[in-house]
Amino acid sequence: MSEEGSEEQEVSDTQAESGDSVKSVKLSPLKPAQQQEEAHRNIDMLMDVHIPVLVELGKTEMEISEILKLNPGSIIELDSLAGEPVKITVRGKTIALGEVVVVDENFGVKISKISNQQDRIQSMG
Repeated sequence: MSEEGSEEQEVSDTQAESGDSVKSVKLSPLKPAQQQEEAHRNIDMLMDVHIPVLVELGKTEMEISEILKLNPGSIIELDSLAGEPVKITVRGKTIALGEVVVVDENFGVKISKISNQQDRIQSMG
């Protein structure tokens, strides 16, 4: 192949289907300090995102016939004991345990045990 042909090949490799010129860019690798700054900026962008937090009081299994018989005033017995810590979960992963409290007229949870920050971050991903 002649040099002229190889130049044409280079030109066609840098042309987008639309005919626009495409140029590759070589970026220098980030230094550790730059990587850390970039990671902090990325995390800062996520800090205002709302995600569901679930507090699990307990659970049970019921037959369909029992569920169909439920009406106002029915009581469902759960597998947890009264006063036992409740699970606080994010995206299906337990991140903390706590005790049910009343705040004004609403229920709340007082954290008694919590996973480390890295585990909590991973549960959000």
